[in-house]
Amino acid sequence: MTPRKTTMAKLLCAPLLAALALLSGCTAASKTRSAPPSIGFWNAADQTLDSSDGYRLAQDHFLAARDYERRGAHEAAFELYEVAYDFWPKSSYLRKILADKYMQDDRYDSALGLFTDTRLPDLTPDELRKLSLIHLRVGNVPQAAEAIEALGGDMSEEEMYSLGLLYESLGQKEMALRGFREFFSNNPRSAGLGVKMVQFNVGERRLADAESLAVILRGAYPDNAEAAALLGTVKHLSRDTSAAVALFNEALKLDSLNEEALRTLAHISLVREQYPEAISFYRRLTAQSSIAPIYRRGLAFLLFHAKEYAAAEGILDTLILEDDGKELPGKPELHVYRGLIYAQTKRAEKAAQEFRAATAIDPRYEDAWKELCYLYIVAKDKEKAQKAVDDYIAAFPNSGAGWRFRGYVLNMREKYDEAVAALRKAVEIDSGDHLSWFETGSILEKRKRVDEAAAAFKQVLRIRPGDAMAANYLGYMWADAGMMLDSAKLLIEMALAKDSLNGAYLDSYAWVFYQMGDYKKALLYMNKALEQNSLKEDPVPYEHLGDIYFKMSDYQAAESAYKRSLELKTEDAKRIKERIAEIKNLMRKKER
Repeated sequence: MTPRKTTMAKLLCAPLLAALALLSGCTAASKTRSAPPSIGFWNAADQTLDSSDGYRLAQDHFLAARDYERRGAHEAAFELYEVAYDFWPKSSYLRKILADKYMQDDRYDSALGLFTDTRLPDLTPDELRKLSLIHLRVGNVPQAAEAIEALGGDMSEEEMYSLGLLYESLGQKEMALRGFREFFSNNPRSAGLGVKMVQFNVGERRLADAESLAVILRGAYPDNAEAAALLGTVKHLSRDTSAAVALFNEALKLDSLNEEALRTLAHISLVREQYPEAISFYRRLTAQSSIAPIYRRGLAFLLFHAKEYAAAEGILDTLILEDDGKELPGKPELHVYRGLIYAQTKRAEKAAQEFRAATAIDPRYEDAWKELCYLYIVAKDKEKAQKAVDDYIAAFPNSGAGWRFRGYVLNMREKYDEAVAALRKAVEIDSGDHLSWFETGSILEKRKRVDEAAAAFKQVLRIRPGDAMAANYLGYMWADAGMMLDSAKLLIEMALAKDSLNGAYLDSYAWVFYQMGDYKKALLYMNKALEQNSLKEDPVPYEHLGDIYFKMSDYQAAESAYKRSLELKTEDAKRIKERIAEIKNLMRKKER
């Protein structure tokens, strides 16, 4: 194969190859429709135009070439044809003979040279077809399309279609659609082209045109699953989900494994959070041997999110085993999901191995680093967490998430100033990282740097207006400090509007009323807080309950609440014990 042919093989895309095949077929067909002149390359019009020696010499060389060709001396014949054409370049017949021979020898530049001095309107239909084919062979797609366009009324249906393919390959979508439309108007029952035109219009978001064509196809092929699914897709994109679902179900009655219907119904089920239905559709997709590998990965991920860990693990094991030793683009993701399954099923070390395996395959796969760090942070394994974070930042020094994780780890190690510095680095990289701002606020609050902490929580609320956790934290911090109580009350009400049964928010709300001196409301909301399971093992709400009862002079109830707080290992044990001692003194005095 010559270098030119190798280059072209790389350049021609699928639409161009299709057009090339069609044009080659058209050229071959044209040969059978137009027989060559009985004498050779001239005709009556030629003779009236010129009777010079050039015409006569061209004729002589042509006849000699024919004679050599009959005797098998093709090389000599070819040279004589070239000489004949030099003497009489007006001959379309000689031009066609030479063009064919040049193309057979891959001499496409020479073939194009035959047409250089001739305008497209002056070429015959057969010459235009030949010129278009030559241009296509050398990659001159715009010129190939221009030559077909010049056919005008002589254009065949196949050429209309190939013209559409050429314009599609050039990205000239309007022109491509015009070519397809002209072909389709003459072939309304051409299902393949109809599907292509619908898909083309969908890609351009011309949903009305797409729907009109899809309806025509659906009417022409009422028992065709693909036609029903195609119209369903258009309805789905037009947000008519009910009609889409009905059409997809109809498609599945005609073909129970129609890929488009199953895939889109799975997507609709996911949006509606109907996970069992989505899993069912994916399982049917994976039952198809030809496309199963495409969907098994998606099914595994879906099963993981549905907490069907054993089923998801089995699929991932198979996929990873099949991919063993292969450098596949999606393989790191398979390891990450298997690691997530191990993490959820309390196999932390195996989870870490999977995350490390993902980073070994693709060191730039940042999600794997994140999951590895998160795994050790949740496990409170300070040393391994520190090592993982250091490795993460070494791989991604400009990742805000990496510096945030470093802040988490330093906070765990009680290196608070260093933690705040790391978190500030994170927000320098990404000022919209609300998690880093939140962690900064919580550390500063514990360090009693209330104003700085408040500034951090306010930043969270600027990034995420209505963030319930930040609103509650800031509101409680102000309430605990006995300041900004009206603002604290509004903030905690904002959090409760998002989650009215959140025990921590109810505890904060009760504490605002306590600080305002409204002990009855404080008691009401504190009791509501303790009704929530999330607080039953938390010592702080029982401390607060004890404080409320103490202010209401219900010393016996206060003592009971304080004792429960001590049982739950309160960090404020010294104060609680002192308060219990004070209660006992008050009760003794009361008895006297």
